[in-house]
Amino acid sequence: MKLSPQTAAVTPWLYWSIFPIHRVFLNLYFGQIVTKGLEYLPESGPVVLAPKHFSRWDPLVLALLSTEPLRFMTNANQFEGVQGWLIQRLGAFPINLNHPTVSSFRCAIELLQAGKKLVMFPEGGIVRDQPLRSLKTGLARLVLQAEATAPEELAIPIIPIALRYDPGAYQGARIFIHISPPLYAQQYRQQNDKQTALALTQALQASIIKGLENTEY
Repeated sequence: MKLSPQTAAVTPWLYWSIFPIHRVFLNLYFGQIVTKGLEYLPESGPVVLAPKHFSRWDPLVLALLSTEPLRFMTNANQFEGVQGWLIQRLGAFPINLNHPTVSSFRCAIELLQAGKKLVMFPEGGIVRDQPLRSLKTGLARLVLQAEATAPEELAIPIIPIALRYDPGAYQGARIFIHISPPLYAQQYRQQNDKQTALALTQALQASIIKGLENTEY
């Protein structure tokens, strides 16, 4: 399947019809949603949100953080039936986690270059049995490529986000969201892109872990 930014195009009437219901539902379903660090989220321009991935609820919770639609890089196995039809019209686009394609990464790069807000779960899937899985460099490499191929100078902030459900991701639980200061590729520039991607990924890992520690309040 060839992907383009249009693959993740949001259907405005559908998004803005569902969003108010979605917000009310989450606030009723969960006991409390506590967010710290909202000041670190840019109001406009390209950004990559890099959250801890604990639950299938995470994308719905993250959508509450933005005043405009987010684009989600999502496991291709979620694009089936009515669910697939719906999430694609709400800003999601597929990636095969076992065999990622150039098309998926190109779609993400073009979305960023068009000024969109992109969500990438850097663990590559839901992880509940450890605080944070060791991160691969894919997110950092994507940002470096987006900046390098942009028609004009581009500095894309990467926002580390820690999510924790207390005591678990079910009805009545409290959700703690800790948003950390943005990371920029130029802060971690090394001799080559491979080393830069590694340094940036290590910084992202450390920031999310620190954020998880700060959700224990």
